[in-house]
Amino acid sequence: MTTRLDVSVGPVQGFVSQSRRTRDLWGSSYLLSFLSAHAMRGARDAGGLIDPAVVEEDPLFRWVSDRVNGEAPRIGSVPNHFVVLVNGDASHVAGAAIRAFDDAWKRVCGAVWERFVAHASSAGDGTEQIWNRQVGAFWEVTWTAAPGGDDSRPLARRKHWRSRRPPDEPGDKCTVMHDLQELSGCFGAESRASREQRDEFWRGVRRRLGPLDLEDNERLCAIALVKRLFPKVSPRALGWAIDTAHWPSTVYVGAVPWLRRVVDVAPRLAREYAEVVARNTVSGVLAERRPPFAYLEAEEAGDFTKLDANYFHREFVQSERLCPLAGDAAVDARERLGGLLATICEATNGSDRPVGAPPAFYALVLADGDRLGRMVGELGRAEVGQALSTFTNDVPRIVRAHDGVCVYAGGDDVMAMLPASTALTCAASLSVSYQAAFDGGPGATLSAAVVYAHVRLPLRSVLHEARRLLDDVAKDGNGRDSLAAAVLKPGGLHCQWATTWKRTDLDDGSQSAVDLVRRLVDHLGEGAAEPGLSSALIYRLRETLAMLCGWDRWRPGHWGTLPAELDARQFLRAEIAHSLAVRMDGGAEDRADELTDLVWRVLGPSRARGDGTETADDAARSAGVTEVGVDALLLARFLADPGNEEGAR
Repeated sequence: MTTRLDVSVGPVQGFVSQSRRTRDLWGSSYLLSFLSAHAMRGARDAGGLIDPAVVEEDPLFRWVSDRVNGEAPRIGSVPNHFVVLVNGDASHVAGAAIRAFDDAWKRVCGAVWERFVAHASSAGDGTEQIWNRQVGAFWEVTWTAAPGGDDSRPLARRKHWRSRRPPDEPGDKCTVMHDLQELSGCFGAESRASREQRDEFWRGVRRRLGPLDLEDNERLCAIALVKRLFPKVSPRALGWAIDTAHWPSTVYVGAVPWLRRVVDVAPRLAREYAEVVARNTVSGVLAERRPPFAYLEAEEAGDFTKLDANYFHREFVQSERLCPLAGDAAVDARERLGGLLATICEATNGSDRPVGAPPAFYALVLADGDRLGRMVGELGRAEVGQALSTFTNDVPRIVRAHDGVCVYAGGDDVMAMLPASTALTCAASLSVSYQAAFDGGPGATLSAAVVYAHVRLPLRSVLHEARRLLDDVAKDGNGRDSLAAAVLKPGGLHCQWATTWKRTDLDDGSQSAVDLVRRLVDHLGEGAAEPGLSSALIYRLRETLAMLCGWDRWRPGHWGTLPAELDARQFLRAEIAHSLAVRMDGGAEDRADELTDLVWRVLGPSRARGDGTETADDAARSAGVTEVGVDALLLARFLADPGNEEGAR
């Protein structure tokens, strides 16, 4: 009899989300995928059959299995849960998977310890014991065995059985993973001598690192240090070399469209600026290469596109912490850098539109297939596995085409970082690719979350918001097959919009939700060809609709019901016509019709139907009672100029 063996590696969310830098985020996803691939190989070598078999062709799994071909994979793609079919002793296969996982983890940790920690451990207080305790107790690999089939319920029940008891973690805690002790073992608040001992330990660790690898205020636990540093010893840790020393930051990702414009409009100024930075700053701010964005490089612009991205922002250049300068740099070096940046931002190429300041926001995209278990039951694991393999292979191409970097793409899960201007279209393209991989099957849908976050916000907060948007808003709240987008500013959530990918219109079928937002963006801001929607109008609509809906206070993501006796569309048209009349000499009435139609299409909710019948929202509209929200308008206003001063608040 064939036995179904489910193997799951955890904790996932704690390992990935507790990341301070994009390099940590990538490292978490890649390392988890690498270790899962080793567990999968161990199960296979012990006689198990990986199900579905297409996983055998995953690029990372092929390299782990010593089937080396081409360039080493740079993206994690193996899921942390996999299924093995066993004809024999399932416990033997599970044990082999766990041993392979443990061996790979020990090899990675050993490489980091010997290169970066061992020489400094004598300055700490029990550093080696802390290291061994943390790396030995962090992971939990669970497994269940049941008669063959597609029933994954035994594993779900097993996860409710809390058998893992992590050891106590005393002392000062890690600045990234706050529940684990930092490695020096010295209690910083206990005495001055203890603080000096702690600082001496970390100075010893930093002696073998670059200036940007570990900041002065970072004191890490073993797990966080392994995530941060394993790429620097990848030939020994992984078995192959992988260059991520200059993994792009959130600041760099957000600035990519701006960099392209600088290189096009003011390449000589860009070269001059890069040369001044190089003369006045510490080593390490110039990357040897920037693999995801090598296409930005231009000889005339010199090393400008290779700079650490903090040096693109005038306000960051004034900060010694964000933009350190060499000790012998001239006193007025910061002023000169700020002046050169101002000149670049004011440059034009013959038109009236200057380059402008780089955006202060980037986007994090999470995407996940809907009801995958049901798809497996309907189509079978082999067909679903093949479709997911096709989709996974297409994801990096889609993300690159939208100027982004793919952090993880495995099975039906995607994580990527993109510029604010391309994130929505990238998410929509991922949805189309997912459906195409299943030959357009009606049940094959993808939900996605897009968080537009200020570049200085903690990455952990952005990840938490993206996960909430995907799980609670797009999937549970909007019925799946949905997009949830939000703008996260330093002051909190600015707007939150959830919609199906296709918005049903009672008059003329359906339209792409992303296309509608893009059309709104075209009618906003200084780039509009003719007077369109003003910021004042959008904020006035927000306040007026709040009063009409009886809200005590407007909140992002809030839907309200207008009074049944109100002709909402005519009210909207009157507001738009009045706004246009103030700014136009004539033709306001005609233009008001076009803009009213566009705004009306995004004002109401669009939730997934499920069975194709009329939704409550459609019924309400037919009855003359309209449910409305203004988040789509606020999102479009933000996207019209994500780098403006108001947008950063």
